[in-house]
Amino acid sequence: KSSIVLCSQGNYSDAHCFPWAYKEMGIGKLVGMPVAGTCSFVWWERLQDPSLVFGIPNMGVYDMRGAALENQELQPDIKVENDWSVLGQGRDLQLEKAVESLLSQLN
Repeated sequence: KSSIVLCSQGNYSDAHCFPWAYKEMGIGKLVGMPVAGTCSFVWWERLQDPSLVFGIPNMGVYDMRGAALENQELQPDIKVENDWSVLGQGRDLQLEKAVESLLSQLN
């Protein structure tokens, strides 16, 4: 069964890990914009002033070659940038391209 994953520059942490694994395993294509390399696990702490919060990366994720995913930008197979003026009209160009790509696989 065909599948596809949307990704964007707004993806962070697990939202980098999942599309990376999806692409690495050859499950399907990624559609959207590049994802910053943020696939790591963070321990969040609050200071005495509860408005001050910081995160300490406490576990990294590595590919099969031993390279850390942290700072490895993930490139989509089909690059599509959403235009805010089009989004405001209720259209999502990334979603439209993903559907178009999946439908083309049926033919």
